[in-house]
Amino acid sequence: MSIRTKMVAGLSVIFGCMLLVMNLFIAGNIRTNNEAYINSDLVVLENNGQIYARQVLIIHALENNEDSFSEVASEISRELSGVTGNPVAAYSRNGQLLHSTDDKIFSQAQYDDLVFAMQNRAAFTLDTTGEGKTVAYFSYPVMVEGNTIGIIRTVEDYSLLYSQGTNIMNFITIITISIFAVALIFSMLFSQSIAAPISRLATLSGNIAKYVQDNTLDSARVRRQLRIDRKDEIGKLGRDYLDMIATIDRQVKTINADKEELLRLADYRKELYDSVTHELKTPLTSIRGYAEVLEENGFTDPEFFAKGINHIKEESDRMHAMVVALLEMSKLSSVVDLPKEPVELVGIAMEICQAMQFKAQKYADTIQLVADEKVMILGNADKLKEIFINLIDNAIKYGVPGRAITVGVEQLKDSACFYVVNHVETPVPQDDLNRVFEPFYRRKDSGPREEGSSGLGLSICRQLAEQHNGVIAMQNLKKNRVVVSVGFPAYVHKEEPTA
Repeated sequence: MSIRTKMVAGLSVIFGCMLLVMNLFIAGNIRTNNEAYINSDLVVLENNGQIYARQVLIIHALENNEDSFSEVASEISRELSGVTGNPVAAYSRNGQLLHSTDDKIFSQAQYDDLVFAMQNRAAFTLDTTGEGKTVAYFSYPVMVEGNTIGIIRTVEDYSLLYSQGTNIMNFITIITISIFAVALIFSMLFSQSIAAPISRLATLSGNIAKYVQDNTLDSARVRRQLRIDRKDEIGKLGRDYLDMIATIDRQVKTINADKEELLRLADYRKELYDSVTHELKTPLTSIRGYAEVLEENGFTDPEFFAKGINHIKEESDRMHAMVVALLEMSKLSSVVDLPKEPVELVGIAMEICQAMQFKAQKYADTIQLVADEKVMILGNADKLKEIFINLIDNAIKYGVPGRAITVGVEQLKDSACFYVVNHVETPVPQDDLNRVFEPFYRRKDSGPREEGSSGLGLSICRQLAEQHNGVIAMQNLKKNRVVVSVGFPAYVHKEEPTA
């Protein structure tokens, strides 16, 4: 194999291994992140399902046993399906199907997740169909006071998650292959520029002895055949070689011209030949050693490394840094520690009021927004919207028809306040005011306009308010009005220190 072939083959193996390792690493990270995301998502789904199942048992005043779960299985599966938008099935704790919202899906999907749920272990099975869809069949036992009373099974679609991972992987693979291809082409051209003059030099070296023996040595012809016009070490080696060939040529011509001094010239020729052999041996040994190092370890010569491999390494390092940033994807924030940023409450309140106005019109209500010009807090916009929607929705459902609902946002000295005022038939009893934010608590005489209230709305609002270091309260006002207010710490903008 020639030097050029060895260099190209070695670089191809290196690039191929790097591409394979990089793709395996990226694919492993994407797979790990996908599984972590699915686990976190399904844990939240399980917690919500557990809470809802207990809530239904409490609402229907049923015992916490398997018979009670069987009695409300259809309601639980339908309501959970409506909330999540996914098919839901309820099973007895021994795996008998009680009710499902989609018999076709659950009758065809027989996986081990249901078996694990029968063993009191939540489990999911990923199913990748031939249509490019990826869904998770998730089963978990419904536990009440440490006892399993039934099993809930649902189907969650993660096709988009896996599609995004595939797209990222394909994009990175294309970019990586393109860079490696450019680097390989550059290396091939670079190796060609090195190997071509060395190959011509080796060929001429084999013919020199024959030229001398046949008395046909011509330094001009050798110069034309060698064709080395470089300024680097190879160029210097070629010029030195041509100088030596010219010297040999002159000496041979001198020997032929002076027959009388044949013996002396013969001795001189032998001496000169030994000298030439010695002078050629050193650079040729160096060339061979350099070629072997290139074959075994890649480029190590600083001149070549600066021109070729440094460029490849820098580009490889840059690609390594970009992967690390897409994989370093946003992790799910825990329920306790929400990601927060400066939020403008008036804009959020205005958006929610406009959205809820359609529902208020259903009961001939109107929503009036009273707000200061700008009120800022440090919070999570999505969770704040959830608070506002819950409070306004409660005012619509439990208020007197045809009356105005007042929504307000105001800036106080050290805090910001969001409140909702609505009219009621009679003032809320003090006992209800004290317990209205408890989970699952509902007033017996509340008379909601819409059925299906879980009694968790205000409890969720209180938890979200506490996660924002806020306080929520309800109190009676004059003229049969009730106000629910949420106070948040005011956001204080800190100026960055200047140099």
